[in-house]
Amino acid sequence: MSWPEHGAMPAALSEQLSQARCRKIIDFSVNTNPFGPPADLKRKLKEWTGTIYQYSDPSHRTLREHMAEKISCKPTQVLPGNGGAELIFAAARLFANKKVVLIEPTFTEYKQALQANGADVVSFYTKEETKWQWSFQELQPLLEKADGIWFCHPNNPTGSISAEEEIVQLLTYCRANNKLLVVDEAFYDFQQDPFLFHRYIKENDPIILLRSMTKMYAVPGLRLGYMLASDKLVEKVNNYLPPWNVNSIAEQAMNYLLNQEAFVGQTVHRIHKEKKRVLKELQTLKEIEVFPSAVNFYLIRHIKNMDMRPLLTFLAQEGIHARHTYHFPGLDGKYLRLAVKTKSENDQLLQSLARWSGGC
Repeated sequence: MSWPEHGAMPAALSEQLSQARCRKIIDFSVNTNPFGPPADLKRKLKEWTGTIYQYSDPSHRTLREHMAEKISCKPTQVLPGNGGAELIFAAARLFANKKVVLIEPTFTEYKQALQANGADVVSFYTKEETKWQWSFQELQPLLEKADGIWFCHPNNPTGSISAEEEIVQLLTYCRANNKLLVVDEAFYDFQQDPFLFHRYIKENDPIILLRSMTKMYAVPGLRLGYMLASDKLVEKVNNYLPPWNVNSIAEQAMNYLLNQEAFVGQTVHRIHKEKKRVLKELQTLKEIEVFPSAVNFYLIRHIKNMDMRPLLTFLAQEGIHARHTYHFPGLDGKYLRLAVKTKSENDQLLQSLARWSGGC
């Protein structure tokens, strides 16, 4: 048995740790909105079941027009997808048999998607000592020998955001040298003051932005995501997608969720207020170091930089699942990723960590 590849796999984690699965688990490996979807969504889903008897529009024309209005772009510059994962694998085809720089540690499916298409992946590793930051000066020599670059912003699993001046330099370089830049913004809407890449994109820039609606709206089962890019790049990636890839209920849900600005604002406020409280408490624990984050999850590690399996096992025995980092090159199991959950759930985590830290 190997380590589970993703969060939200409680049975696989219990098996890997050779533990009987607890009846009740608080899963801190899941980094979706802890407060759940908008209150009215369940009722809306019942209303939308009537659409299953009809084919959805394979061009998603109405949806794309609505998305364009909300995002301030043209309908031809936005592409809905069956979740962010579908668009990751479709965009990766643009790097088939090409060389691409990947900023790590990061979400492992990028490398999987790129290598599945024969891409030569050159990894650039950010480090804890620099707060997981990269500089354009460091990236440029690698980019000169590559066809493009791929990274996550805010980054998963570190929760870090890059310096605006470095991002602007990278955008400018890619534009001037026709280097394809792919940015996964799956967690951008959890930031208090997000850097919005699409505001910097010009008409024919070689830039692709990927966004997920799974995280903020807590609907991983619906599979909702979209891509922003130039008309030309949208058309290219769309050619890699099957027709009717977004089902009729998902279309309705995307239309509805795009209008939930108040819900997003309330979520961001609640999460950052709770995260501030949790991180302050964690900083009092003598055996644990906690790292700042711009989003709804954060990293911790042992102060002696030890393998985190003992803590992972201890928490699982307490009915708490954390996200291991054995699959993240550059983290190598020496960190745990924890989501910001509800106050009562976070309190249970804090109590368990205090017991573990006190017993070390």
